[in-house]
Amino acid sequence: MSVIAVNRKTKTNKITRIRFIVILLFMLTSCVTPLTPEMSEICDPNLQNEDINMFQCHYYADDMLYLRNAHLQSTPNQLTYRHDQQRNLATSHQPPLPQQHILSTGDRLNIRILNGEEFASKVEVDTSGYIFLPYLEPIYAYGKSIKQLKKDIKNILIDEQLIHANNIRISINPLLWAPIEVTVSGAVFEPGQHQINNRSELDVIDDASVHTGDHASRRSIAQALKSSGGISPHADISTVTVTRGLHTYYFDLSGVITGAPVPYFPLIKHDHVHVPERYYFDEDLVRPSQITVPGIRVFISNLTVPATSNSQSALDTQATRFPYGVRLLAAAIAGNCVGGAQSTNASRHVILTTRNPLTQEIDVIERAVDTLITHAWVPGMNPVLLPSDGIACYDSRVTNFREIVRTLTEIIIPATLVEWIGTEAK
Repeated sequence: MSVIAVNRKTKTNKITRIRFIVILLFMLTSCVTPLTPEMSEICDPNLQNEDINMFQCHYYADDMLYLRNAHLQSTPNQLTYRHDQQRNLATSHQPPLPQQHILSTGDRLNIRILNGEEFASKVEVDTSGYIFLPYLEPIYAYGKSIKQLKKDIKNILIDEQLIHANNIRISINPLLWAPIEVTVSGAVFEPGQHQINNRSELDVIDDASVHTGDHASRRSIAQALKSSGGISPHADISTVTVTRGLHTYYFDLSGVITGAPVPYFPLIKHDHVHVPERYYFDEDLVRPSQITVPGIRVFISNLTVPATSNSQSALDTQATRFPYGVRLLAAAIAGNCVGGAQSTNASRHVILTTRNPLTQEIDVIERAVDTLITHAWVPGMNPVLLPSDGIACYDSRVTNFREIVRTLTEIIIPATLVEWIGTEAK
């Protein structure tokens, strides 16, 4: 074979390799975001609203609004009217609210009796609900007010003929309202059993050394809801119920959001708080308040090149903690997904993974940075973030092309160098 033929063959092979590399580059640069999911999981924006089943829709493309609403058979006005009817029916049968603090297990009291100091003592309501005074039979105190307990102690002293009825003077001061366990269900982020009114021993000692008496400020409905992760955006806070034994009480907590008066109802152990659910996502509830979380933690990934260690890839903690009510664009900016050279970074994509509180399923929302900025005021294009949401940023095709060329260069140059050394050796 002649030298010319060998050179032509070598040249042809090089041209073929170059063409293959170019084709490979264009194919790889198209991989900006993850592969498109199955069509059955995509919401088709061309369909009419009555044909879209939101329970089967989990992937929202760049041009698809995301409203977190389930498929409604009724309009919001009809739903509001229905809830108003239920609330009016419930409140019409509501038992009278207790007017005083109710004693619970673990509450500590200082009981003093005028001219009967031998019967007085500092007591604590035990797990069975009783208190024990010297020389007297056990007295049931759980679920009673201090006024009712005074009356019971007085009746025992009279029945036992220990003190004349006209001479009985009883003073009961609460020393400590104990932590209590309550259960919470319904439209909250973390339903279940929770302990509220926790106080350190130092706080208890400091308070007791200064004054007698205590205020059960953290044995409230708001504290119970906050300990359960806060209310969900589809909560109906106008008909919150508290079940205590055989009685159920109804409360309108809308004033926490609107500023209207809010009823105060101190809780005791074993109370059950339930928050009814609505059938739509109310963005007015996505804000810091006494019954919502003050802030949320989200997970952000923004890497152009995979890091070799956690310390290099970790975002600052402040970039993953936001006030409740922050929207996707603000989080993308905090995660450095937005900005830089406009010609190379403007076409980046942001992926949001979130759990829809109405369906309890994971939804994936894709937004181009340009679209997110130009439609930032549209709620469906720039959704609010919920606790434990995840955000991933994907680079533009220009950045991808640069990284792919760099990767292939790291492979081609050594391979070419090896080929050249081999040719020279021959």
